[in-house]
This record gives sequence, C-alpha cells and structure tokens, in this order.
Amino acid sequence: MANNQTLLNYLMVAPPSLPTQNTNKTPNTTNSNYSWADIDNVGQWPEFTYTHIMHHYGTLLQQVQIASEPMPNSPPQPINTEPMFALRFNTYIQSRLRRALRVGFERLAPQLANLHLTPITVDIGDAATIIDNYRPDIAFFRANSALNSSPNRCPGDLKVSWKWGSEYRTSLVPADRREYLQVLSQVNYYMRQHHAQYSFILSDTELVPIKRLDSNGNLLVARAIPWEAQGPGRLTILLGLWYLGMLGAADNDWRLL
Repeated sequence: MANNQTLLNYLMVAPPSLPTQNTNKTPNTTNSNYSWADIDNVGQWPEFTYTHIMHHYGTLLQQVQIASEPMPNSPPQPINTEPMFALRFNTYIQSRLRRALRVGFERLAPQLANLHLTPITVDIGDAATIIDNYRPDIAFFRANSALNSSPNRCPGDLKVSWKWGSEYRTSLVPADRREYLQVLSQVNYYMRQHHAQYSFILSDTELVPIKRLDSNGNLLVARAIPWEAQGPGRLTILLGLWYLGMLGAADNDWRLL
C-alpha cells in the first residue's frame, strides 16, 4: 500500500533549483493590444499569505490524504529560453499541482454547491477558451470540460528570471521598471479577455500572484514567493499556485467584468 501524506505536506516541497547557462537579457513580449502604459497603479496584495490560506483551507489541507510522491531529484539540465523553462514547469510542478487540486475537490464534493465552487484543473493555456488567438502560458479551467470550452479562470504567464523579476518594480534603471509593467500589462490583458480577477507570473526564481481590481489597469501584487521556499509554515510555489486555483474555482469571486 502506498504511503500517504497530508495535502499540505504534499505542497510544502520546493522544485529543484534550475541552473541557467548562456542567458541573454532581451525585451519581453510586446503587442499592439497592450503595453506598460496600460498599468495605472500597482498596489500590495497583503492577504496572499500562508496564514490567510490556512484560515480558509487549513482543515482541508491538513485532513486530506494523498499518495506520497517524491519530487524528482535528478539534477535538471540548464535552461536559457522560456520554452525550456516551460518544460521544467511541466516536469516539476504541473502534474503535482493537478493532483493536489483533484484530491482537494474530491474531498469537497458534497459541499461544492454550498461553497459555490467549481472543480478546476490546470494545463497549458491552449486547453481553455482561446480568444482572438491569444494563448496564456497556463490555464486554470473547469475540470472535465471539453477542450477550448472553459474560460481561463486564472491565466498565468511563464517568464525567465534574466528577463523579468519582481525586483524590477523598484529598480533604479528606467528600462527595468518599464519591463516590469510590460509583463503586468500582458497578464492584465489576458485577465480582461477572460473576465478573470486573478493571475500570476511564474519564473525560475519566484511566483508573483496578481489580483485585478478593475478594467483601468489597477492591480494588486502579492509578495513574491521564492522558488526554493519549502517546509512547515512557508508559503511555497506549489501552495501558492494551489490557492490561486482555489480562488479561480470560486464561482462568486473569480470573475471580474
């Protein structure tokens, strides 16, 4: 019989550090439909914390049992492009996150209607509805839905650390501050397309959760979660993504026109 662990402990591990090699700092994606100038204000999202998550879902996370699954420990190959990082995301994070979401919703099944939750899953952005041929890197969407039929309730974007980081926000280099806003404008556009309130940027060094306040470029950004964070009482990449999934599952909350 497989060894089990709590869902919380399952989400407390960190993916292995990703070595980089021969990286080249180039501008991030630009498009005529969005730009850094679209972002009017960026505030703090103080509620996105370990304490807040445990207040809402601590009982579920500590009671649900899931088959233990060690994080792959073979040293990852170096990366120097976003497609290479996307492959590492699939290897170390996506399947584990999908399992965690599934077992959580299975436990909540009798209460889903009362809680106004719709079970969701995670995949690349192509799996959700595709709008005007724009494809976010990651999609949280209704589980067991036909491909391309469900809104992306929490569109996510994968970036690499040598092109974007949360520290760019306060950089003394104007070009870095502009790049910071440029990437926010990209995910803001995805959120507007899908009428979603939540999003995130994940790089090989950090997870940055984002909340949209309106359609005028006003956003809240949570404190970045380090890639290497792990262990009891820590907000990890996996726990942060799982909670973003739960926010996307909330029928009365995920949507923002």
